[in-house]
Amino acid sequence: MPNVSEKKLKLLYIAQLLLEKTDEDHAVTLPQMLEMLEAKGIPAERKSLYDDLETLRRFGFPIETRKSRTFAYYLSQRTFSPGDVALLAEAVRQAPGLSPRKVSQLLKKLGTLCSQYQAQALLSGGPVEEPPAQEETVPEPAAPSPEELLRRAIQRGVQVAFQAVTWELASTGMALRQEEAVTASPWWLYCQDGALWLLATDTATAQARRFPLNQVSQVRLLPQAREGEEFLPAVEKFTLEFPQELLPQVASRFDGALALEHLGKARLRATGKAPLDGEFFGWLFSMGNTVRLTSPKPAAEQLREQAKAVGKAYKS
Repeated sequence: MPNVSEKKLKLLYIAQLLLEKTDEDHAVTLPQMLEMLEAKGIPAERKSLYDDLETLRRFGFPIETRKSRTFAYYLSQRTFSPGDVALLAEAVRQAPGLSPRKVSQLLKKLGTLCSQYQAQALLSGGPVEEPPAQEETVPEPAAPSPEELLRRAIQRGVQVAFQAVTWELASTGMALRQEEAVTASPWWLYCQDGALWLLATDTATAQARRFPLNQVSQVRLLPQAREGEEFLPAVEKFTLEFPQELLPQVASRFDGALALEHLGKARLRATGKAPLDGEFFGWLFSMGNTVRLTSPKPAAEQLREQAKAVGKAYKS
């Protein structure tokens, strides 16, 4: 699990990667970020990168998302546009009294104002192209992804409307995929099993619901303020005990936010905070008898009762 110093370094390395390797024509994926961090000796989980990118967004980095076969991220704006940098580079080349060595040094410094790909064009004397004037007067920006729109709604504290996938029983006896119109208050985007999920409170039912982001579309921000926080599952302190060999799976489930203690015989005790809801219990069931919930006692008792009910349902 990365310590505080490594977490800070991780954030700085991600910012450096975005500044040096991305622009509107070049983006980086989460696997590329993980590969870069591994090369730097910084441990990281895929899930934690979503939080890091959101932290950089809140600080002011204009990070946008591009989706093809996978999600990729890039900086959409910089202090100096490509055209600005090109003008400065040309001014340096034409400036009287500068030696070739000095010109080269100044161009390299100007290259830090843009991505490495644009900087290569600067140093080679090639053009750093500005978008055509027609694109400026008649812009056709790419539509924001559902993730981007939901993050905006969470930051602004407003409700959203969207289409979500639901399933119904067809007359043929098959499961029929349908679209459901949902109005909800978004609270949290989180990663589970490598996929993004939305935790929100449904305005119509006043209940907390989870939606896989790959089944959410046509997201619209609404003017109404969020509501229904009281319906979210309560966050409680918990303690788990498990074999040390399962640390990667347990730490990944809680994004490393655990206090660990050695128990001897290659066993660990982990303390953390999370909603102790059906999703939490479902994960515990998936771990079998290898991970034991020791506190809070009421939650452990609830888990025992659920296990009895499941066993009873399968008695012949």
